[in-house]
Amino acid sequence: MDHLTPQRTGEPTLERLERLGRLERTISHELVPRLMISHRVGPVSPAVDAAAVRALSDEDISAFVAAVRSQDDTRGAQCVRGVLAEGATVEAVYLDLLAPAARRLGALWECDECDFVEVTVALGRMQRLLRDLSQLFLADTGHAEAVGNVFLTCVPGEQHTLGIIMVGEFLLRDGWRVLVGAPWTDGDLLTMVAHEWYDVIGFSVGTESRLAVLRRDIRRLRQASRNPNVQIMVGGQLFAEDAALAEQLGADAIAADAREAPSIARSLLPAARAGADVHRMEDAGAHGQFREALRRA
Repeated sequence: MDHLTPQRTGEPTLERLERLGRLERTISHELVPRLMISHRVGPVSPAVDAAAVRALSDEDISAFVAAVRSQDDTRGAQCVRGVLAEGATVEAVYLDLLAPAARRLGALWECDECDFVEVTVALGRMQRLLRDLSQLFLADTGHAEAVGNVFLTCVPGEQHTLGIIMVGEFLLRDGWRVLVGAPWTDGDLLTMVAHEWYDVIGFSVGTESRLAVLRRDIRRLRQASRNPNVQIMVGGQLFAEDAALAEQLGADAIAADAREAPSIARSLLPAARAGADVHRMEDAGAHGQFREALRRA
């Protein structure tokens, strides 16, 4: 035996094997993934990559909600920086922290545990955080070719745009041109779709009382649209609870969340481009043209 190998006389064989097994698991599941991520050496296998990712829990969401509700305007950002430093991905922060935190704030408002002003301030802080993270998130894109045009908005009468901005980020990363912002007036919506080619129009609706307005707007937008085959995508908690609502309103598809939106929008593209006049489209697929519009929304 090599004289440099330490001797552990008297240690039972089973105990020694268990000790070696624990050491091997620690190296392969913790140390190696973090070293590979730190130094970017070669591809990381899915199993190794998953081992290095910091999962976000219900406790993380509660801590983040408390942070954005606090008097300290910086606590929310500190919370996000903390989970990122521990290995959470930006996508996980979007979908597993910001999105459920927004839903929890809505539930607190419905239960009268916080007022409208407090919810608005907290959502505003979260929206700023989302935009601060945007550069990191969009840098992860692997799509060089443009996909199409998408227009995202809330139903007139609803104000919070955090959800559609998040959907816009995922679509931008997938290669779409995106215009997203607060609700326009009925006249503005009709004018915009009449003058610009959109393959997909996406609506977010949060309250049942706005469904009649959405049904009316979908009908009017189809009639006014420069694209005669424009496709309508809807999202929001109401559709998660009752998928049949989409068809009743005249929509073509539901995006359950921001992660799903790009694949749903791509599935609508063939119908949106069926028999399309390329001159009317006017190179609508130029990648990134509406990015600044999204930032200003």
